[in-house]
Order: sequence, then C-alpha cells, then structure tokens
Amino acid sequence: MEQRTKNPVADPGATTRIEAARFEPLASEKSTWTITLNPRLCLVATLLVIGAFCAWFMLTARAVYIETEPLTANVDIAAALKLKLANRYLIRPGAYELDLSAPGYHPLRERLDVNEEAAQHYIYRMEKLPGHLRVDSGQVMGAEVLIDGISKGETPVTVRDLPAGDYLVEVQAERYFPFRADITLKGLDQEQSVSAGLEPAWAEISFSSVPTDAQVFSGDELLGSTPLTTELQEGKHEVRIKADGYKVWQDTLAVVAGKEQSIARIRLEPADASLFLVSQPARANTTVNGNYLGLTPLEVPLTPGEATQIRLFKQGYKPTARSVTAQSGEQKRMSVTLEPELVAVNVNVEPADAQLYVDGARVEAADGVIMLSTRKHRVEIRKQGYVDYETSLSPHAGVEQELNVRLKTVKQAKLEALKPLISAPAGQALKLFYPGEFTMGASRREPGRRANETIRKVRLTRPFYLALKEVTNKEYRLFDKGFSSGAVSGNSLNGDTQPVAKVTWQQAASYCNWLSKQASLKPFYTEKEGRITGFDKTADGYRLPTEAEWAWAARVTNSGEILKFPWGGALPPGKNSGNFADRKAAALFGRIIANYDDGHVASAPVGSFAPNDKGLFDLGGNVAEWVNDFYDVVISAGGKAEVDPMGPASGEFHVMRGSSWAHGAVTELRLSFRDYGSKAREDVGFRIARYAD
Repeated sequence: MEQRTKNPVADPGATTRIEAARFEPLASEKSTWTITLNPRLCLVATLLVIGAFCAWFMLTARAVYIETEPLTANVDIAAALKLKLANRYLIRPGAYELDLSAPGYHPLRERLDVNEEAAQHYIYRMEKLPGHLRVDSGQVMGAEVLIDGISKGETPVTVRDLPAGDYLVEVQAERYFPFRADITLKGLDQEQSVSAGLEPAWAEISFSSVPTDAQVFSGDELLGSTPLTTELQEGKHEVRIKADGYKVWQDTLAVVAGKEQSIARIRLEPADASLFLVSQPARANTTVNGNYLGLTPLEVPLTPGEATQIRLFKQGYKPTARSVTAQSGEQKRMSVTLEPELVAVNVNVEPADAQLYVDGARVEAADGVIMLSTRKHRVEIRKQGYVDYETSLSPHAGVEQELNVRLKTVKQAKLEALKPLISAPAGQALKLFYPGEFTMGASRREPGRRANETIRKVRLTRPFYLALKEVTNKEYRLFDKGFSSGAVSGNSLNGDTQPVAKVTWQQAASYCNWLSKQASLKPFYTEKEGRITGFDKTADGYRLPTEAEWAWAARVTNSGEILKFPWGGALPPGKNSGNFADRKAAALFGRIIANYDDGHVASAPVGSFAPNDKGLFDLGGNVAEWVNDFYDVVISAGGKAEVDPMGPASGEFHVMRGSSWAHGAVTELRLSFRDYGSKAREDVGFRIARYAD
C-alpha cells in the first residue's frame, strides 16, 4: 500500500501526485466592514419616495365622473391604480374594464376609455330586469287574459318576464263585461298583480203565454218553451213566440244587465192561412187584393175561406194574376213563371259584319231585327280595328225602336280625341292641322323662279302640330343658357321675344330632342356623341317641320288657293304684311322693297305682324326657317303624288324656307323660294312641329 509523506523521495518507477497547499492569511492582515443604517434617514427617504409617487400619480391621473342609472349601482373598475372620491375616480389614461351591478338590473360590463382630458364624465344606464304580472278574476275562473291585445292564458295566470313599461290588460269571459286596465310594470324582477272584477252582462227574463208550451226565440235561436226563465245578454233582442195554429207574437226586448224582467201571459191569436209565393224570375212586385206587399219570394197572409187576388209585376215581363183560397191555419206554396214581354228593335250597324252583344251575350239580328224584353239592356257592338260601342236600351211596348250605330276606327277615334291646340315645355303654342294634297314649286314662267323650285304633287296624310310662332331667344336659352343671337350693324338680334338666329340645323334639331325629353316623348332625332345622325318617323317627339308641311302651311289657304307671296298674289306688300328688307334697311342691303316700312331694321319680336289664314305668324319675313329635309332638287314622277315626303336620307345641306328681314327681292319674297345651307346665319331660325298620330 502506497504511503504518502510530506517530502517523498523520487522514484523513477513510481506515480507522483502534487497537492495544493491551503492558504491561510496572516492573522495580523484580517479586517471587518460594518454598515450601520440610520432609521430616521430611512423613514425620510421612504416618505420622499411615497410623496414623489403620489405627486406623479396626481399629476398624471384624470378625474373621471361615473354616473349610473340607477344611482345605487355598484361600480367596479379593473384598474391597479385608482382613487375614489365620492362618485369620481382618479385614474391614469388608458383602457379599463368596468363592471356595474345593482339589484333588479342586468349586470353591465363596458370598456372604459380614459383620455387625456382633465375632467371626464361617463353615463351608464343599466337595463331593468323584466317584471311579472299576476292576473286573477275572482270567482270567475278561466277568463281569457290579453296583454296589449295578445292572449296570455286564462285566469288565474302569472305572466312572467315582461319588460318594464306600460301595458293594456284585458280580461274577457263569455257573458261578462270585459275588464280593461292600464298598468305600469316596474320590472326589476318584481311581481305585480291585477284583480279583475268581472261584471255579469245578462239579466234573467221570464216568459209565460196562453197557450203554454209555445216556443220562444231570440232572433233565430230557440231559447225554450213557455213558461220559461232564461238569461239574455244586455242589449236589444228580437223576441218571437210561436205555437202551431197561432199567429207569431214578436217584440223588441231591451235587456239591461242585472235587471230582471217578466213578460207574462202573452195571449197568442189563432193563425191565419198563409201562402209562400215564389216567382221565376225572382223579385217580382206583388199586390194582394190591390195592396202592395213586396218582392218575391215572400209569405202572403190569407183570410181563411176567402179568395185572395194576387198580381205580380216585373219590368220586361207581362203582368200575371192568380187567385188562391185556403182554410184556417193552412199553409200553401205557389210558384209563378212570368212571361217575357218582347219588343222588336230595328238594328242598323256599320260595318254590317260587326258583332252585337246584349247583356254580355252574342245576338244575331234576323233581318236587322232583334227581340228585347221591356227592361233596361246593356248593348255592345264590337269589331276588330274599331272602337267598341256601348249603350243602354230600354224598349217600351207599343213604341217603335231603332238602334243606329256607325263604329269608328281606332285611328279615327284617336284623331277625334286630339286637342286642337297644345303647349310645348318651353311655352310655344302648337296648332293641329289635317293636311291634304297640293302642288309644291312654281311654274317656269313665274318671275323670280329658281331652277330648284320644280313642280311636285304632294299628299300629306298624317295630321301634325305646327308652332304658331318661330322659336324665340328666351325659349332657346332654356336649352342653351349662354346662347346669343348677336347683333347686326348695331341692331340687336338677341331680345327675349326676337326669333333665335345664328343657329345651325344641328342645334335646331337638338333643341327639338331636348323639348321631347322635357315632355317625356320619344325623341324624333337620333343622336350619337352629340351629333344628329338620323330620325325616327314613328316617334311622337318634337321636330322641325318637313319642307312639304311648311309649304302646305304657308301657301295653301283654307279655301284651297295657292299663295305666291305671304300677303297674296302680287307686289307690293300691304301694311303689316311682314318684316322684310325695307326703307329702314336700305343702308344694309342693296335690294329693298321701295316705299315699304315695317318699323324694324333687323328681326322683330315674333308675332308682330298679321298671321295667315291658318293663324300662323312670320312664315314670310322675320327669319328664314330651317326645315327637316336634306336639300335636293326633286323631279316629279309622272304626275304621281308623293306621300308624306321627308326629303333625302342624307346630304351635305339642309333646306331653308321663307324670306327673312334681309330679303327684299322678288325671288326671295315668294313662298316657293328654296334656300339651303349648313352654317348658321343672322337671318335664319326655326319653328317646331310634331306628329299628332
């Protein structure tokens, strides 16, 4: 065994272990540190820290006033640092969980967000717990309980979980007056009660009769047999007492609840004989021995052993008489069939193949005659494409009667219903015209004629409305507010009542479409990206008159004469004939009407001069007018009339018709004068039109 010594001898073959020597400090070098705390200083330091914390909290906290309903609610704010002062809390800004609780209320949990404001006020209203209502009706069990009109069961009953508030309580039981009461339910999980004292709604009524064992009825209800004591509800009752072989006793009985009545010893009289009378048809007037009794079916009283004379009358039927005899107490039944009283009515209808209906049934007239009874009938006449005709007819015996009817076509009826004068949305008055066939253009021999005034036969079939006057600046500015017709040589063309001028055909057509939209009519012109690209001749909207319509309105008088000039057949114009280039315009134009003065250098207010015999103003003079048609020179096709022409489908220019304030030569003054263009001019405006059908 190996032994260890302090100084082992080195042995080359042995293992050597080196151990550390333990350090032991010199006793003379040891020292001790001692810390001594002053209690007073520690207390001061602690107070300073607490004071600093309190000061910090007071400076950073916010005064929060929590107001609750009810006021006694318990408030719990989940905040680590809070200070309660009465109903106010000192709390640092932040979000906190707030819990409210109070007896009789639902608990409330809310998020309380305290912001940086120094004083904050929050109001919380707690929802009351529902209340309970007990309803009883005393000794009357099983009465129905209604709360606000909704059935809640039968008494006694407790209706639970009703929200606090006002309610109408009703208690109803058969044969009792209903009970009603308004109550205010407090809620708060409290039970309230209502006691309904139901009052009887009946009275005891006693009946006795001679003979006894007679049946007593209230209305159609059999109450029993006499002698009888029964209960009747308050109110009026139609009481009948009847027994076989006796007349019915009847009276109106007023019953007051709780007040007993006795109807004693009612003496029934022996019954007469009777007849139950019916007729075919029913509701025939009936007389008995000359006295009016009523309408069948009815019960007729008969004197036993005597013949009773009965007569029946009904409109449309022959009077019928019967005689009947019966024994005492005998009940008979009689049925009488009335014979119709027929009258021949001559029927003349155009067209002849129209269908005839009488009282809704189809009738074929034999040789133009139908047979009708002497009463009021509803007569209808119908045919496809025509307007139905309806009337009432009451034939009388001995009086010859005829029915003469000429049906109107749908188109004819529609035209007759048209108004002779209408007003456009901008205020223009338009007159209805039914045109016809006439000749446009002028003879080659006519002085001033131009090559484009070829003679054409035209037939206008569609009635149309045409404005009495040209469109004014004021009327046009409803569509284009900033528009101005300008002036010429210092003479204004822009007055409200002057005709609008310096408008293109496109602008005139767009104005017509605007009018159509204001009147909820189908626009006549088709537009694409603000440009007029075509028109729909089936549309009922406003438009420019066609050239043919303009020519017919301007040239053809009511007597059929074709005018050469607006005022007649020869120069010069008479006084008040129109606004043309006259002496006042001599400085502006080389060609004027000598010795004529219309009082205006340029355009005049529309309607300033006399109208033509159709009531139209300024078809000659004032401004020339755009019409619907593209410009073209039309060659008449062998004398055949063109029907409702509307001009070419396309073109570069549009037609202008009529002379203007700038015209004074024979060529332009004639009503057959045709001009054309694509640009606006100082002396060109327009008037509006629209189809009537």
